[in-house]
Amino acid sequence: MPQGPRRTFLLLPGHEPRKTAKAATLAVDAVIFDIEDGVPPTHKQAARDGIREALATVDYGGRERMVRINGIDTDLWKDDLAALNGLPVEGLYIPKVESADQIAELMDHLAGTARGLSGTAIYATIETALGLTKVEEIAAAQGLAGLFFGSGDYKLSTGIEISSETLLYPRSRIAVAAAANGLQSVDVAYFKDVKDPDLARQDAKDARALGFTGKVVFHPNQIGPVNDVFTPSAEEIAHARKILDAYEASKGTGQGVFMVDGDFVAVDIALMAEQVLARAGQMTGGSDND
Repeated sequence: MPQGPRRTFLLLPGHEPRKTAKAATLAVDAVIFDIEDGVPPTHKQAARDGIREALATVDYGGRERMVRINGIDTDLWKDDLAALNGLPVEGLYIPKVESADQIAELMDHLAGTARGLSGTAIYATIETALGLTKVEEIAAAQGLAGLFFGSGDYKLSTGIEISSETLLYPRSRIAVAAAANGLQSVDVAYFKDVKDPDLARQDAKDARALGFTGKVVFHPNQIGPVNDVFTPSAEEIAHARKILDAYEASKGTGQGVFMVDGDFVAVDIALMAEQVLARAGQMTGGSDND
C-alpha cells in the first residue's frame, strides 16, 4: 500500500480504455477508476470489465490504484465489489456518504463476501447537506483513510452558487474533521474551465490554505499546478530546516522563543517545520512514480 499523502487523484470513467491507458503516462499520485456518476447506467458492467482489463494489462507504476464504486444507498455497490474482489485495488472511493453506519456496512461486507479487498484504503466522500451535518461522526468511523469533498453534488444538494466563498464552510468543516481523526483530506475542483492551469493553481491554493492535502483532477492541464501547490517548495524546505536548526541550537540556552528571519519561533512553529520536511520526504514525485 502506498504511504504518505497523495497530491493528485485523477478521476476517469472505467469504461473508456483510451483514458485508462493514458492515465499511466500522467504525473498523478493516484488513479481513480469510476463506476459511479462518470458512467451511464447502461455502462456499469462495461466499466467493471474495463477496470479489470486495465488493472491486468496496464502498468501504473507507483500510482495508487483506486475505484469509485456506486453509493452504499444504491443496489449497485455490492456488484461493483464483487467485480473488483481480488484485484490490485489500493483504495475505494465511496460517494455520497451520509452516516458512519454506511461505512460500518461497507467494512462488514469487505470482511465477509468481499474479503479479497479487506486491506483496501477507504475514502468517504462528503457531498450532500446531510453528509456535511454528519461529517464528524463519519470521520471517526473505523477503517477510513481519508475524506473527499465533492462540490458538484453538494451544489445539487444545497442549491448554492459555487465559488471559493460559498465553499469555505463545507471545505473548512471537512478538513478539520479529517485532521481531528488523522485522515487525509482531498478536495475536488469546482471551477468550470478545467483546462485553465491558472484556475487550477488558485483552486488548489484555496484548498491547501484550509488544510487539504490533495485534490481530485479531471484534466491533464490541472495536474502540474496541483502537484506544485501541494509539494513543499525549495524555499519552504530551506526555511523549515533553518527553523529546526535554530530550535535545536536554542535548547541548550533555555530559550523558549527565538527569532528566525525576523519572525518569532516557538515549539509549535518548530513542529510545523517538521511537518513540512516530513511531507517533502513523503512525496511520490509525480512524474517519477514509474
